[in-house]
Amino acid sequence: MLFKKGNHVLDEIKKVHLESWYMSLEDRDKIRLERYASNSNTISAYEFLMDVIYKSAKDKNHEFTAFLCQSITKLTKMSDYQRFKINEIFIDSCAEIEKYDDLKVACEANFNLFEKVRTSILEDNNGAYPSKLNFRNKYIDVVVGVDFNYDLGFKMLEKYREMGLLSAEEFKFRCESLNVHRLQKIFDGVYTYRPTNNP
Repeated sequence: MLFKKGNHVLDEIKKVHLESWYMSLEDRDKIRLERYASNSNTISAYEFLMDVIYKSAKDKNHEFTAFLCQSITKLTKMSDYQRFKINEIFIDSCAEIEKYDDLKVACEANFNLFEKVRTSILEDNNGAYPSKLNFRNKYIDVVVGVDFNYDLGFKMLEKYREMGLLSAEEFKFRCESLNVHRLQKIFDGVYTYRPTNNP
């Protein structure tokens, strides 16, 4: 067993020189880390933490994944593209645990990073943008589905179209979907309204 209470430090942690961070963790997080640390890449702290993050995300351990994403940005130096990919994972985890303010901050960060990493994204996806871009999709989901900020939703769709992230056809479809959503919200408000009878 890799983890024991007390001052025991995982061998994997020692190899990547993260002892101080590890010892600062609560026992709960040390136990979670134990689950994913075995056989993880120990070439560097970044590679190790990324390996653990991917395992945690695959296991749908969203709260721990979000915590690790926040930790790796403080513990390692990353390129813009590495930071972009971490943010994409973080956004997904935040959506699952309903940390919408943190999600929007990460979406805005990736929006600002996009021009710097555009080429790397295309190289990693055979010359096309992936259909799942969390900084785009999840941001719209939250500003519309949680905040009901339809004006911002339309504004962002227009920006994504200008950035080349939405085709003309998809842009039209998404705008129509937002209009339907807004109308449904209005209708819901009408049917749930109960007038007060004044004497």
